[in-house]
Amino acid sequence: MDELDYNTCNATFRSLTDQQRLMVEETSRLIGAGDDLELTSYGCGFGMFELELIARVPRRTVWFQGVDTNGEAVARLRTELTGLPKVRGHSVLTASMADVADFRIAPTEYGLFVQSLCYLDADDGMAVLKEARNRHRVLIVAVTPLNRLNGPFAESLARQGVTRPLFAQTLAEELARFGIEFRSVTVGAEIAVPVSEPAHRLLEFLTFARHQPWHGGTSRAELLDAVGELGTLSAGHVRIPHPVEVFAIG
Repeated sequence: MDELDYNTCNATFRSLTDQQRLMVEETSRLIGAGDDLELTSYGCGFGMFELELIARVPRRTVWFQGVDTNGEAVARLRTELTGLPKVRGHSVLTASMADVADFRIAPTEYGLFVQSLCYLDADDGMAVLKEARNRHRVLIVAVTPLNRLNGPFAESLARQGVTRPLFAQTLAEELARFGIEFRSVTVGAEIAVPVSEPAHRLLEFLTFARHQPWHGGTSRAELLDAVGELGTLSAGHVRIPHPVEVFAIG
């Protein structure tokens, strides 16, 4: 993805789907109401999901802990958290998910993995989950199924040596194999791409959806045809299924 900025393409992709909103609603429901929440997010990035969850979750205050490899993202999230009255304290660390046993990571009530475990091979991912179970009362894991839309993502992971990533089907199989009890809910999100979208937005969407530069035609009509192949046309939008499975462990 060297022809267009990754963050720009990601932002365009995310703006066209209701997946995050629905994931936040389901995660908030699983956490439920109470006075205070202690939450650790692995792979928190810039905190786009976490900040929305903090705002929505029916808890009076939140102590937040985040872990991510991106130092710039960690610094920005730390600044964002400082300005939120609901956040009574926070610790955001530059580390990888494989560092879950790091002594700096404090035990909390909830551990959160949102679209982050699928970057790991099953063996590595399960090792992370098992360690996280020792630190958190409940783990919430949101991960997409391996479907047509995620095929290019799986191919890009395979090129990096991740041959059996923890998409939803594999995670369920691994949890069952190790006798780990879980509950899961399918969140039926979708992507809705207006047929009126300008060409540059269609190009950004396709670039991110394919996880590689777009080498097809770049006229608006050609780009819209390519988007149309991913879904069905309805009410002036190309609608593409974008489900996510939310697991509760513990």
